Amino acid sequence: MKTIRMAIMPLQDAKSLQDQLKARGVEIILNHNDQTCTRGCAVTVEVHGSENDLPVISEIYTQNFQKLAEGHDVNWERMNAVYDPNQAEATCPACGFTFSTSQSECPDCGLVLG
Repeated sequence: MKTIRMAIMPLQDAKSLQDQLKARGVEIILNHNDQTCTRGCAVTVEVHGSENDLPVISEIYTQNFQKLAEGHDVNWERMNAVYDPNQAEATCPACGFTFSTSQSECPDCGLVLG
């Protein structure tokens, strides 16, 4: 099976996703890559899956995101805004802070955008 890297995420989240997908007949592979993953208190792994399985994987991601967003006041317009380093200013999609695009990290909340 030819796989593609889909995400880098905390190990426990990756295992949960793996279990959800396995119940739907979809296999994903969890790999540790010293260049992209972390160890210690916040262990992360790369998640690899088949391109053929992307519709089911996307559906599970969407369901999980909707559960997380449930009950919260989400500004979808801001959430979907694209960081454009060619513009003079950007608005952080996480916290709404406006800052110069000469910075690739939001000075208010620390979200890395570039």
